[in-house]
Amino acid sequence: MAREYTEDDLVYGESWGLVHRGFLADSEIERMKALRDKVMGKHGKAGTTLKPIGRVIIDGEWYDARLKDGYLDIGTPIVVVGIDIGYVLVNEDLKREEDNS
Repeated sequence: MAREYTEDDLVYGESWGLVHRGFLADSEIERMKALRDKVMGKHGKAGTTLKPIGRVIIDGEWYDARLKDGYLDIGTPIVVVGIDIGYVLVNEDLKREEDNS
């Protein structure tokens, strides 16, 4: 019988898969869950180029970030879609980019 995992068992990104609690120390899982709760769904901008790894600024704070693929220039609007080991997962925020046009 397959085990059903709860929210406490997992930290996940929208499309980047799942990280099971057994893979990391509990303290690291708790740190990632706290980060997810702090930034998930928030908007910011690329603080450096993302190729696909770089840094973003959200609410005045800098975070290491990763795109699924592609490239973003400095200042490009972003939205947080998940947390992965050591990174805030972001996508380009096309809605905000259109609003700024």
